[in-house]
Amino acid sequence: MKRSLLSSVFAAALFVPALAGAATGVTVISLEVAPKDAPKLVAAYDKYYASDAAKGFKGRTILSSNVADGADPATHSLWVQFRSAAEQETYMNAVAEMPARKELMDSLGSLAKVTYTGRAALVRSWGDAADDDIVWVTYDVNVSDVAAFNAALDAWMASPKGKSFPGQGQLWAITFGGADAPTHAITLGYKSLAEADAWTASLPGDPDFVKFQGVLAKVTVRVGAYLNRVVKTWGASEKSLLAP
Repeated sequence: MKRSLLSSVFAAALFVPALAGAATGVTVISLEVAPKDAPKLVAAYDKYYASDAAKGFKGRTILSSNVADGADPATHSLWVQFRSAAEQETYMNAVAEMPARKELMDSLGSLAKVTYTGRAALVRSWGDAADDDIVWVTYDVNVSDVAAFNAALDAWMASPKGKSFPGQGQLWAITFGGADAPTHAITLGYKSLAEADAWTASLPGDPDFVKFQGVLAKVTVRVGAYLNRVVKTWGASEKSLLAP
């Protein structure tokens, strides 16, 4: 999702598929952080999640470094996932006036500059959700036919080559993201950059992948591609948030 997937304090799509429903949602914020302040940002979150404010937190917060994001000045991205918008709202209301929350917000204000905020809803996921996937590739896309996209993905993942996909993937519907927001984002997680590169290099020429790409060319337009590496996570496991 634009740069990769924090709090609604910082926080439109053309449409949101019915499949998204009340599914897992994520709030994303991109941050410009000076190198000297990056460790302080991690320390601020460590302190927050060690406080009483974290006791009711059922979501997952991911801090990642932006390895490749074009001309975007952001150096880091924060993603906060919850099982539902209601769960997120309940938690945020409960901690809004807590000293630890205010201290965290003050720290963020002094350590980082916000360059992007957005929100998305999970449409579907595939592969094996694993917390040790630390390299993430995000593709921003405009999808004109979600049903055709999902059918093509089903066929590809059921193919011999598709079954060997080593990572995990998610399709997100962008619900809020500004006037230029894409309709969807595809996020792919891998254990290493080497794993991601090896998988990508093995795809050209595979007939099922070629067929899949042919459908994508008809129903999607890629408008951005980003590479991130996870710095640290707090909260629930990825698998628990993506499970039906």
